[in-house]
Amino acid sequence: MKITYFADTDTALLEFSSARVVSTREIARDVLVDLDARGKPVSITIEHARRAHPGRPAPVAGRRVPRQARNQLKARPRAAT
Repeated sequence: MKITYFADTDTALLEFSSARVVSTREIARDVLVDLDARGKPVSITIEHARRAHPGRPAPVAGRRVPRQARNQLKARPRAAT
């Protein structure tokens, strides 16, 4: 995974693979996901990245993530890298 921050546009780019992008979907305001031909994520673009706040849930597809789901996500062990 490669993470790049562009200060001039306040944009963060998280790249997961070098696969060819065939579609892009907006999953939340200012968050775009690029998908390959199999529908797998290639990269995520976060616009206005400095405004992102990890302690505050972001709206997902126009809705906030329910508290129970947020708690389950926090409780998951992180994969070793």
